[in-house]
Amino acid sequence: MIHLTVLCMFIAIVFLFRFFFMKREMKRMTKQLQAYRYRYTEKKLDIEYFDRDIEKLAVEINGYFDSMMEMKVEQKRTEETLKQAIANMSHDLRTPLTSILGYIQLLEDEHLTLEERAEYIGIVKRRTKRLQDLLNEFFELSIVESMDYELQFQTFHLNQNIWEVLMNYYDAFHERQLQVDIDMPDEEIMLYADPSAVIRVVENLVSNVLKHASGSVRISLKEESSSIVFTIRNKTDVMTEQDVERIFDRFYTGDTARNKKGTGLGLSIAQSLMKKMNGELFATLKNHQFIMTCQWNKRT
Repeated sequence: MIHLTVLCMFIAIVFLFRFFFMKREMKRMTKQLQAYRYRYTEKKLDIEYFDRDIEKLAVEINGYFDSMMEMKVEQKRTEETLKQAIANMSHDLRTPLTSILGYIQLLEDEHLTLEERAEYIGIVKRRTKRLQDLLNEFFELSIVESMDYELQFQTFHLNQNIWEVLMNYYDAFHERQLQVDIDMPDEEIMLYADPSAVIRVVENLVSNVLKHASGSVRISLKEESSSIVFTIRNKTDVMTEQDVERIFDRFYTGDTARNKKGTGLGLSIAQSLMKKMNGELFATLKNHQFIMTCQWNKRT
């Protein structure tokens, strides 16, 4: 009986000590959380009393801190991107509008010759067309990136769709005097994706090449063990690693290209469509070759 009493007292003492240390640790954790909440410190939770359950709780809270920090960083990055996009859009809208208004004022001059009037009207039409293209592409990008935009997936012949796109640009390649080398297999490659979205991606990549490439262009399509890869590469002596890193940013065209060769939205649209199709679109620069790569995972 005495042994039982001693055992019970021992268990009670152990329990009281455990309760005391757990209570003290909970107070420490509470103070740390308050300090973190009110930005007195950025330090995450640390524990002195190593209990399995308390340790798990601390790990989960610290994981929550990490998630919140990542969300804040991403939110800040998104805000900066949005600000830059708005600034760029304002710039690209203002420039042709200012030009259009200027030439309209010139057209009001009664002493203009017919040749001058025709020249000014042609400039106004070109500036208006650029403005229309910009607005259309921005509208398209907003639709593509919306949560409600759904693609229509089906299995189709990828080779045939790419050939049709390339044939539509035959005259444009000829006018730019670009030597195009096309490497596509004879056997049909089947892809499970949205045909219209794939065509739009290829069109945007080809359009980008037509705006910036010179000399030779190499276009290839191949089927690998787990993916289907489409690439377009062209020689470049002016593109830098910084250009490659920012090539998919909205409105990014490079300082020398802005207002001359496009809106900078085409590649952003293409990348958004690739993401919607669970694929990838990325750019690399290797040995003065600018390479755009589309990669779709095979359906399993």
